[in-house]
Amino acid sequence: MNATNKEALDQLAQILTITPQQYVDALLALHDKLDDKKVKWVISGNLAECLRTVKVKPECIEIITSKIGAEQICQAVQELKPQQISFQTQRLPRNVVIEQKDYPVYTRSHYFEFNLNGLVVKVHGDLQYKVGDWDWGDIFDFNPEYVYVAGKKTAVTPLSVQYQLCHALGWTDRAEKILQVTKKPLP
Repeated sequence: MNATNKEALDQLAQILTITPQQYVDALLALHDKLDDKKVKWVISGNLAECLRTVKVKPECIEIITSKIGAEQICQAVQELKPQQISFQTQRLPRNVVIEQKDYPVYTRSHYFEFNLNGLVVKVHGDLQYKVGDWDWGDIFDFNPEYVYVAGKKTAVTPLSVQYQLCHALGWTDRAEKILQVTKKPLP
């Protein structure tokens, strides 16, 4: 076995060890529903970090896409009876701390959710963030990174983007977990 194959197997073993099987199964089901639709979708949140070996537990599957992508995904999963897409503002459960003062954090997006294999899938089209009463930020956009989940090339939010977001929001505990993974030496 050459070094490249060994590295790929080691990476797969880490992902499968960290990522609960039900999430792997659900991701494969998503690929089955979306791969032929030519929709751009990216796994984000806890699951994206988990797939990159950050030691966090996913609570759901979060997908980031465009408004049009959200509409395409909603159409592709109609048999799962998704919620109707609506432009929603949601408050995150965790505040940001700036100069020792707490501020609420909000997101807004063309949002819907559905259940897949017993898991909640949350879809955000044209996601934006806002802190307190500040202005809304730009649409959350980035070049995804890719991981292979049981042979399926899966787009994920880059750890550098997740780190910047957590760091900017003052979530140092979460940023530290990401930093631990990104600073690991290569095998």
